[in-house]
Amino acid sequence: MHMEILLENVRSFCDFHSVPIRPLTVLVGENSTGKTTFLAMLAHVSKQEFPVLRPSFLEEPFDLGSFDSIATFKGGRYGRADAFSVGFVAGNEGEGRKVLATYSSYKGQPTLEKFQGSVKGTELQIEFGKESGAVDVVLDAEGKEYKFRADVANVREALEAGAPLTYFIFSLLSAHFQNLQPDASQQFLRNIGFQFLPPTRAGVAPVFALAPVRTKPRRTYDEISDEFRPEGQHVPVQLARLWQEEGNKERLHLTQALSDFGARSALFKRIGVKRLGGKPSDPFQILVTTEGPPVNLLDVGYGVSQALPVLVESVLATKGRRLLLQQPEVHLHPRGQAALGSFFAHLVASEKKEFVIETHSDYIVDRIRTEVAQGNLNASDVLILFFEKQGLESRIHRIEVDSEGNVVGAPESYRSFFLDEEVRVMSRANR
Repeated sequence: MHMEILLENVRSFCDFHSVPIRPLTVLVGENSTGKTTFLAMLAHVSKQEFPVLRPSFLEEPFDLGSFDSIATFKGGRYGRADAFSVGFVAGNEGEGRKVLATYSSYKGQPTLEKFQGSVKGTELQIEFGKESGAVDVVLDAEGKEYKFRADVANVREALEAGAPLTYFIFSLLSAHFQNLQPDASQQFLRNIGFQFLPPTRAGVAPVFALAPVRTKPRRTYDEISDEFRPEGQHVPVQLARLWQEEGNKERLHLTQALSDFGARSALFKRIGVKRLGGKPSDPFQILVTTEGPPVNLLDVGYGVSQALPVLVESVLATKGRRLLLQQPEVHLHPRGQAALGSFFAHLVASEKKEFVIETHSDYIVDRIRTEVAQGNLNASDVLILFFEKQGLESRIHRIEVDSEGNVVGAPESYRSFFLDEEVRVMSRANR
């Protein structure tokens, strides 16, 4: 299933960018080049309700702030952009759906100014009046163009409260065409209107996003909620609940995956749970076995507690969801970082999981390339996005990986720092 993220005048992404996503997409580049902004916008367009009239860009683990902190600032006579756009293209080739939302400033916060959607030759554009309750609509369908203005004051309150725009679209088209051509309106709406209801999500996987720094380990846990949280506080509760169910297939699968990663990385042999009472709500401890008897999670290297949410969420995430990860290598030794590369590659190849990973680890990238070269992962499932900033503007370079694990299409600046450092090390004796 093909997918691209669309960005225009979003922070350092000046002008228009169309960026593809693969099952295993790796974001690399120096700090402040736009990687986190890209992940935040991917999370935004992946929401079931996208787009809404008053969007929030303050949700964990991303906090992009107000309109002025999101809209591109070019400096000088160009100043700040009056609006910014974000959207996606998704679906099978020839049947792809495009949705683009343009936001302008309303009392300092982003508000929807224009919606553009297209699917199977049908194109729809809606422009919202900031002060009035009217919208201007342009619909190009079945070889005809329809233009009209509609008063939507009665539904604007629902939109203000966060109602999905897709439901409003159907209501808008239904009211107009039933008045215009009542006999043919129902069939027309079946052919046209329903295409812009939530099935526009086709090809856009819902996402989970883990924060770059996960929660600190605790000696004893007593939380009872396993609802997803970006810093991974829910993961110990997930483990505790699974470990109550002997023979549970999900537990067996997770146990095997953790053991495999532990062996590859030399971080641990087993992960376990110790109940401190007989009730499901009683406190518990997470135990880690390395050499000798199991010890408390708090008493082993910090890397284990930081890696555990990444490992557990990657294995347990429902198929069809995309996991967004920031710096999964935090606090891991190079061997552990490389093992993560194999871990992700295996889940993509054998379980059809999908990841977008922002990383500063060469070891993760190189191990993914090795897995491709060894035939364990399809090269077509991998894409490296190299973020490079020149002045105030960021550019995203698409780097492919061929069947032998070689990078293809990399700009000269890719890894130049690492190559320069290697030369310095090799020539140190001559100084």
